[in-house]
Amino acid sequence: MTLQATYLEQPTLGDETEGVSIIDVNPFGPNGEMDRRLLISKDAEPILILQLYVRVDEDGCLISSAFSDFLLNESHVAIICGDHFHVFDMATHSFRSHPLGDYVAHIYSVPDIHSDRLHDRVMVATYCHVFLIDIPAGILWKSSQCAIDGVIITSIENDTVLGLGEWDPPGGWESFKLDLKTGIPI
Repeated sequence: MTLQATYLEQPTLGDETEGVSIIDVNPFGPNGEMDRRLLISKDAEPILILQLYVRVDEDGCLISSAFSDFLLNESHVAIICGDHFHVFDMATHSFRSHPLGDYVAHIYSVPDIHSDRLHDRVMVATYCHVFLIDIPAGILWKSSQCAIDGVIITSIENDTVLGLGEWDPPGGWESFKLDLKTGIPI
């Protein structure tokens, strides 16, 4: 069994996903608005659509980001959307959500940040911080501020997270190092 996922455009008549189960990933209740749709397929056959919601703040503004991404394995889908990290369980069709307090930007498998498969741990880069998240346990640590307008992880070497943070946009990127176990700057 091989799972794949792809973002969907708005539905059209005669869509090949007709009859596929739809699940709302909405931890916000009435303060959420549907933002994106993620199609999950097994062996190239559509099996599930996850409708991803973002938070509407007290002023009525959507807390959405230009960035949304996911990693998956046979049992879980890890998703970043808006200012949240979600873990969807493929067996139970339940999800857990973790507020990150900042717009999401990138998700990386740990220890292989270039893998497109979900491992037991991930790093999530927001516009300002890095989070280490364990899929079963949740958020292990949040770094101090690494940027004001974007964080990129470039590698993990010898338990050190190497990355770039944009401090003076556009183009004012500065390198940083974090301890992989604690998130403390080195």
